[in-house]
Parts: sequence; structure tokens; C-alpha cells
Amino acid sequence: MDIVEAVKTRRSIRRYEPRDVPKEIIVEILQLALNAPSAGNRQPWRIHVVRDYRLKELLTDAAGGQMFIMEAPWVICVVAVPEESASRYGERGRSLYCIQDTAALITHILLLARNYGLDTCWVGAFDEKKVAEVLNLPVGHRCVAIIPIGYAGEPRKDRPRKSLSEIAVFHE
Repeated sequence: MDIVEAVKTRRSIRRYEPRDVPKEIIVEILQLALNAPSAGNRQPWRIHVVRDYRLKELLTDAAGGQMFIMEAPWVICVVAVPEESASRYGERGRSLYCIQDTAALITHILLLARNYGLDTCWVGAFDEKKVAEVLNLPVGHRCVAIIPIGYAGEPRKDRPRKSLSEIAVFHE
């Protein structure tokens, strides 16, 4: 699948087939995703790859019971490390750049998963403190997204999008 097709067909999926996804595919997706841009090439992120059922249960609980997290064979938690950005960019790096950088990494993961025929959901609704406890994160590290990855167990639905003319301002 080319990048345009991946962008066009990516949807948030909240049901997954019980079919397994080989670890090698997950590793390849993550390896490629590391090409995401980051301010000053700081790469202020950590990736927690979760397959353990008990940890997926705890993440599901931290996400308010979003059961589809447990259904997916793999769950990727993308974590920002603010001090890695702050060491070069100060407060702006700590409060903004590390979040932008992890968002770029997350987007790469979503589109690469689609490229491999897999589906995902960017989960941002969770108790950050609980997730930090589940993943045993060092102080200051912040989970930005929980991403279940697997084969869709529901049809991809197109959702209405605003037109470019509604949201873009061209300054020519």
C-alpha cells in the first residue's frame, strides 16, 4: 500500500479480530516509525510494547474501560521524555516540542500499521498517573497515547471531514 492509500484508509478502530500479528511486523513498524521528525533530533520518546494480557487489562482500566484495548494483540504506549527536549530548548521543549515530537511518532506508527494492513486507534483518554504506574515510568515521563494494533474486527467507516476551504487560509 502506498502512503496516499494508507492516509485515505486509516480509521480509528475499536474492535479487533482475535488474529495474531507477528512480532516481526510490529518491530518493523516501530523501526520505520523512528524516522519521525523531532525538534533538534532530540527524539524525546520511549515506546512501551505491550502484549501481556494483565498489563493490557490494567491499561484498559486506566483508559476508563475501553475494552478494545484488551482485544488488540499488541498495544503500543508512546511516552514523551520532556527533559530530553528541555535540555536543548528549555521550557518550550519541555512543554511543547516533546509533545509535538511524540505526536509525529504516533502518526508514523498509525500510518505504517495501515501500510501493513493493520488497524489502530489513537487513545488519548486515560488516567496518565495510572498508566505511568502500570508501565513503571520514571518520574517526568508522560504517556501521550495508547495505541492498540491489530486486524479490524469492524468495518472502517468514513467520517465527515471539513473541507479545505473551511479551515485553510491562503496568504499569497
